[in-house]
Amino acid sequence: MNRVVYRTLAVVVLAGIAAHRYATVRTPPDVSDYHRRVREAQALIPSHIDGWVGSDVPVPAQAVRMLDPNLLVSRRYVNVENGLSAGFLLVHCADAHDMAGHFPPRCYPAAGWDLRARRPREWAVNGRRVDGYEYDFVKDSLEQHLSMTVASTLLRPGGQVFPDMATMTRSILGAGGQSSGAAQLQVYFDDDQLTQEQRDAAVLALLGGYRPVIDAVLDDARR
Repeated sequence: MNRVVYRTLAVVVLAGIAAHRYATVRTPPDVSDYHRRVREAQALIPSHIDGWVGSDVPVPAQAVRMLDPNLLVSRRYVNVENGLSAGFLLVHCADAHDMAGHFPPRCYPAAGWDLRARRPREWAVNGRRVDGYEYDFVKDSLEQHLSMTVASTLLRPGGQVFPDMATMTRSILGAGGQSSGAAQLQVYFDDDQLTQEQRDAAVLALLGGYRPVIDAVLDDARR
């Protein structure tokens, strides 16, 4: 499947987050230094990650304006060694409430994808444990049958890693809980012939390449 699919899927996720932000804008306490560190960590991401070479997936300007992300990375990666491909999305919002309610089980069905299965996953990314879920989606039409697998996790400062939105949302309850923001990472695949081992290898490689950003998000927001 060509890169149009990756562009479309990135738009689906970002449009949902943007709409929620438009409806619920908040002004958080000053954590500008922390947000700056998250943005600057992107400069430490290598151009090649264990054979994976990335190209940016365009995001509609309107969605970016509405979302106003602190950091946004939307890319399609191709492995030059084995020809496999994967989409990658990283969104960090300055207000964690802007992320609430927008994750694979909601965004993809809203775009016509049916959720067929979900599996809890645990990845060891360069010594750091990352909990998440892997979701299987399908979309059928008269012309074609499409399948998609999405690996997803959420991050908050203070070393907080969440497998799903329900656990992340509980972490922002209380005064100021949302002020330091939240990040969502997705690695998604449109080839249903990939094995679990191949998907895990891709997730580990790409998340490993983004370890500087992951560490920055998980850092202490108040230091």
